[in-house]
Amino acid sequence: MAVPTSQDMIYCAQVVIGDRNWREGPTGPALAAWLFGRRTRFTHLGMRCTIAWWRGKPYLVGLREAQ
Repeated sequence: MAVPTSQDMIYCAQVVIGDRNWREGPTGPALAAWLFGRRTRFTHLGMRCTIAWWRGKPYLVGLREAQ
């Protein structure tokens, strides 16, 4: 089993917090993040993740299997 790197931990935290913000946060900021947020895209654990940043908070707006 490989030891997780610091970058892996950052990606994992962004996905978990972004998913929580998207699902449980207020609708207004989530919608603004989806429409106007700055995008970060990366592949982590075989998944292609898209995080939209709005006012310093991450929102998980896309999660697909990597090809």
